[in-house]
Parts: sequence; structure tokens; C-alpha cells
Amino acid sequence: MSHSPGNGGLAARRAVARWAVRLLRRDWRQHVLIVVLLGIAVAAAVGFSCAAYNIAPVSGRAEFGDANVAFHFDDRDAGHMAQRLAAGQAWFGAVEAMGHRAVPVPGAVETVDYRVQAPDGIFGGPMLRLRSGRYPTAADEVAITTWVTDTIGARTGDSLALDGVSRTVVGVVENPSDLHDPFVLLPPSALDGSDRVDMLARADDDRISTFRPPGDGGRNLSQRGDLPESTLATLVMLVTGTLLLFLVALVATASFAVIAQRRLTQLGMLAAIGATEKHLRTTMLVTGALTGLIASVMGALLGIGGWVVAAPAMESAVGARIDPMNVPWWLAFVGVALAVVAATAAAWWPGRAMARVPTVAALSGRPPRSTPARRSGVLALVLLVAGAVGLRIGSARHDRPVTTLELTLLCIGIVAVLIGVLLVSPLAIRLLAHGADRAPIGARLALRDLGRHQGRSGTALAAIALVLGVPVAIAATAAAAENDQGLGNLATSQLLLRAGAVDGPFAPAPDALAGLQEGVDAMTAAVPGIAGIRFDVAVDPGVPGDPGGDRGRLAVSLGRRISNGWSEVSLAYLATPEVAGLFPGVDGLTTATDVRTSAVGDLHLLGTARGDLRQPDSGEAVAGGTLPTTYTALPGALIASDALAARGWTAVPSGRWLLVAPGPWTAVQVRTVRELAARHGFVVARRTDNARLIGLRMGGVVAGMVLALTVLAMTIGLIRSEAAGDLRTLTATGASTATRRSITAVTAGALTLLGAVIGTVGAYLGLALGHLSALTPLPLADLSIVLVGTPVVATAAGWLLAGGEPPALARRPLA
Repeated sequence: MSHSPGNGGLAARRAVARWAVRLLRRDWRQHVLIVVLLGIAVAAAVGFSCAAYNIAPVSGRAEFGDANVAFHFDDRDAGHMAQRLAAGQAWFGAVEAMGHRAVPVPGAVETVDYRVQAPDGIFGGPMLRLRSGRYPTAADEVAITTWVTDTIGARTGDSLALDGVSRTVVGVVENPSDLHDPFVLLPPSALDGSDRVDMLARADDDRISTFRPPGDGGRNLSQRGDLPESTLATLVMLVTGTLLLFLVALVATASFAVIAQRRLTQLGMLAAIGATEKHLRTTMLVTGALTGLIASVMGALLGIGGWVVAAPAMESAVGARIDPMNVPWWLAFVGVALAVVAATAAAWWPGRAMARVPTVAALSGRPPRSTPARRSGVLALVLLVAGAVGLRIGSARHDRPVTTLELTLLCIGIVAVLIGVLLVSPLAIRLLAHGADRAPIGARLALRDLGRHQGRSGTALAAIALVLGVPVAIAATAAAAENDQGLGNLATSQLLLRAGAVDGPFAPAPDALAGLQEGVDAMTAAVPGIAGIRFDVAVDPGVPGDPGGDRGRLAVSLGRRISNGWSEVSLAYLATPEVAGLFPGVDGLTTATDVRTSAVGDLHLLGTARGDLRQPDSGEAVAGGTLPTTYTALPGALIASDALAARGWTAVPSGRWLLVAPGPWTAVQVRTVRELAARHGFVVARRTDNARLIGLRMGGVVAGMVLALTVLAMTIGLIRSEAAGDLRTLTATGASTATRRSITAVTAGALTLLGAVIGTVGAYLGLALGHLSALTPLPLADLSIVLVGTPVVATAAGWLLAGGEPPALARRPLA
């Protein structure tokens, strides 16, 4: 074994390693906060990765189960269907048939799927689960989902006859991959009565493309994406884990910067007795490895345990059943290993910086000079440009599958943008410190202390920005998906009634109105506190009525010119004060020519003596976009009463009413209204939402905010604990409690506010570069929580938890 005379060889390295271990054991109280902080970061990485692994496959399983293709057959001939299923089984080896029949719900616009599915099907297992009772086996038995129970009020043992055939409810079932899937389960023997049969199979693309069902001139099928859900789950998990391991690395870097500063005097003494820079770095590397190992094991156990506890609560947010024990166990071992590596690597940089401090300066405890912020600013700009190019190329829209090169560029772009945004943190700290000259004494000391320890503060700020950027990205992505769906049809406090016999641009016949009004009165009496708003439409007396008289009177409507004629936009509704009040900023329409609409395009009034649908140039032109955009089921065109009289038109009831409740409608109230609506010839429309998106958005924001506040509290505590000596000096010189409180409060508030801004800008920058559309309107409530609520909470907590007089004012421990 060789020994280097310059550094003492292996014996010297072992000696400093043992010294580092003993020092860690002696000062374990000072490392508890760091171990806990790193453990929380590792727990978050493991827990969120488990969530991503379980959530990613949900959408595919909800539609296909364990299959990857579904052939849709609409032929109701039982003989033809049997031939096709037999051909599919011979071609693919195994198939499963599922029957569907849409049955209208009395008094509602929704339909329920009368589904035929075998409980022991080879592919449909992820799409069917029994919650209570039993599966139907006889022709006069069914099982229902909770949606049917809430909507109709049927229970196990009741009779259900939505399709005109009375059957006994024998159980409650669900689609475990889509808890919002409404269906009534029929026994397998009822397959011949289905309107559509889906044949599920599993095969490669060549096998699928060459299959030709007998007697079928074309093919109607839907196919799973090219990327298997298991692979997608792994990719999503790895991306999530990578982002959170960045958090581990940042937290570790900030933590070990504090440790290195605490040990600066001791490192100086070690250097004075002959230790080289390599020896000094070794002490920090050993500390980093041991701390990282303890924190990683603790964090992995906490993350898996937290996932097992939180998984059942996530089911409502995700809209699917989740198996808490479906944990990628290899992830725990990889997470521990990577966290140890990250912690060791994070300890190297502050160890390197402290090892280069001159011995006399180290013995005096003075920190090294900060790296100029402009260096990180230049590097941040380079990485942002490179990341933007990678994201733009990798996420470009194509009509073909994503290539390996594009996927690689996309990953590189995400990482480059992430690092580039985080590298802005030291520059932000420097600018913040320069702006502290006119601040009060407590705030000025806090901000200048952040600037004096720029490396440590910048790393802590980057960690806070990352942990706050995660909930912003979740909220922005979910909000973009909601924006793609439009504003929605109605508010949660509104129900729209429409006479079942009214269709197209027609108003009901006068003799039918009395019965309709009687039904509306019955509904308003049955549900206290609701109000009914009647929608009247314009009718031109010069236009002849329906010759058959079945569809009522032709009403004036607004049409948009299209290539082959007209597309109806909305009826022209009378702008009564109640109707106009449904639109923000519209109190009433009074001018004689006032016709306002939220639609845009080449718009004309039709159904008038001047507006013949058969004439391409007929109809009075209307300016678009003059009415505020609101819910799609509300009137899209309003006409003032003066404008009605000026044209010689009259207003008649449209057969449509809006029921408005003081708050959101409950399931019991909606069921009551629907029962009455079915008796009086109405159908009811209510607010339609993507419950899965809303649940994911709220769950992600809440989970992200809890993690953000936890990491934030411990990071601020770590930073302020290092300034305990300065706090003793301030107290000894007469600093008041308010001054001491303001130092911690400003530190917490400034870092949180900067982190929220950087995290929000970074999240939206990455999403915009990644071609995510419909980012506006912004989720203002979620952004307000991050940008305003979090800094306020952090500042208040810093003020309340600080200010106590520090002990031992006259002495300061050497360690």
C-alpha cells in the first residue's frame, strides 16, 4: 500500500473520516433539523412518485380495461354478432364482448348506459367491481352504480324500469377506473338486446390492422395509445421523482452550506495542524453521506407509509380506486441510493468552498466571499434558451408518434428550463439585498444577511421556488384542461328546464303552456328558496306556423353563415330584467335597435319575414361579441322589448325556464325536480363538470402547499438558526423584541415571495414552451394562495415564532 507524503495517505483520510463521524455524533442536535428536512424531501419524492405510478394508467383502464383495442359493432342481428365474436376469438385468441344501450333518464338530459359485461371477463376486470349485494344473473335482475342511486333514488331490492322493463336491483357496482361512470349492469345473457357491442382484444398493430369482421364493410374501432400505461406510469414516476430529487439536492446543498459554516472554525483548526484541502473536503463528504443515508432511509419509510395512508383519500380526487399496496418497491431502494448520492454531492461544494478559505480567516469564522450573481445569471440565460429550443422541438405537434429524439429533447428541455429558472435565485437574492437601504432596521438586517450568505440563501430560495412551482404547475395544467372544455353549460346554482316536445327554433303551442307553467310552479313549491325565470322568445307574426302544428311556432333565431348554409347559434330571447341580470354588466337593453349576442362571425336573424333559411343573403345582420360570454346553456342572443316592438314582433314563452337556487343544488333537490319534470313533460339540465380534473387540481394544490409550507418552515428555521450569534449581539446592544421578530418575519416573507414568483414564472414558462394551450383564464384562486397566501402565512409564522430572548448572551459556543 502506498502512502503519499504530501497528504498522509489512507491513514490520514481514515483519521479525518473518523473525526467527522465523532463530530456528527457529538453535534447530533444541530443536525436533527437538517436530517428531518432532507427526510421530508425524500419522503415527498417517494410519495409523489408512488402517486404518479398509480394515477398514470387510470384513463386507459377506464376505457379498455386490460385490452388495447375495442371493435364497435352496431348491428343488432344476433346471428351476425355471434359470427363476428367467433371470428375475433379465432383471430386474436381471446376476446370479451360488452354490450351498451343508452337509456334516457326521466326528466333529465342525461342518459344511463345499460351495460352487459361478464364479471369474470378476461379484459374487463379493471372496469367492473362489486361494491355490495351481488351481480345480476337472471333476466329480471340488474346492478346499479351510485350515480343511478343518487339520481333516481333506487336502492338494492327496489324495482328499476328506466327502459320500460321492470327489473330488481340486486347489487351496487362501479367502474373502479372511473368512479363517475354511470351505468346499469345487466346479466351476460342480455347481450342480444344491446344497441352496440364492443369486442375487446389485445394484439399488436399488424394483427389489429389486418382483422376484417365477417360481413362488415368497414371497421369502427378505438385503440389505446402506442405507449403502454405501465411504461407511461414509469415515465411519469421518473419525471416526478427527478423533479423532487432536485428538491432533495437543493435542500441538501443549503443544509450542508450551514453545516460547513458552523464547522468553519474547526476546519481552520484542522488546517492549522496540517490537513490539506482534500482532507477538509473529506470531512464534509463523510458528513453528507451519513446524513443522507439516515435521512433517506427515514424519508423512504415515511414516504411509503404516507402513501399507504393517503391513497384511499386520493380516490375521490382521481376518480378511480387506488390500491395502496401497489408500490414500486424498487423505487424505495433507488430513491435511497440517489438521495445518498445527492446529499454527498451536495456536501462536496460547500466543503470545497470552506476548504479554500485561508486558515486565519477560517479561525476567525468569517464566511468566504459570495460568487458574483452575474455568473449564475449568464448560465441561467444559456440554459433557458437551450431548454426553450428543446421544448419547442420535442413537443411540436405532429400527426405521427413522438420519436425517441423528440422525447429526449423534451426531457432535456424540461431539465434545462428547470435549472435555468432556479439559477436565477442568487441574482434575485443579490437584487433584494441591494434594495434594502431604505427598509426599517429589522428588515434591512434580514435582507443584507441573505445577501451576505448569497450561496446558502440562493440555494434555499431555489428549493422554495421548486416546491412552490409544483402546485402551480398542477393547477395550471388542470385549469388548462378545464379551459379547453369551455365555461360550462350552467352555474352550480342553476337548473335549465326545457319542454320535451320543443325542438329546434320553435316555441311551444299556446295550449301546451298552461301545463308547463303548472309544472314549474310545482317545482318551485317543492324546493323552498328557488326562483324560476321564464325565457321568452321573439316571434314574427308574418311568418307562417308549422304546417303540421306538431312543433309549435317558429321563433326568431340567430344563425351563423357557414359554407353550406346556416348554423343556428341561439334563439332571440327577450331581454327582461331577470334575463339580462344573468349576464355580468348587463342591466337591461332599451334602445330600439339593440340586439346583442356573445357569438361572433357572420351573424343574421332568421325565422323572420326577411330571414328565409333557403336564401343565402337573407336575414338582418347582427354585430357579434356585444354580449358578455357566459354559460353555454344560457341565452346566446338578447333582444330589447323596444327593438321587438319596432320590428312588429311579439314575445311568446319559449318552453324554457331557469331555476335558480341560493346555493349549489343538492342531489336530493335535483332528484325532486327531475321527478316533477318527468310528470310535466320537461327535461332538466344541470352543471356538467369534469370531476376528475377538479379533484386532481384541488388535491394537487393542497398536497403541494402542505409540502411547500413544511419545507419552507424548516428551511427558514435552518437559515435563522445559523444567525443565532448575530441575534445575541443584537439583543446585547438593546434590540427590541419587535426588531428580533421582524428579522425572522422578513427573512421568511422575502424568501417565500421570491420563491413563489420564480416558481410561478418557471411553471408557466415551461408549460407555454411545451405547447400547452388554453392557459388562460388563469386559476386566480390557486395563484392567489401561492403568491399572496403563502408569503403572508410565512411572514406571520416568522413573526409569531421568533422574538424570544436568546440564552447565554455573554458566551458563544465554539461549535
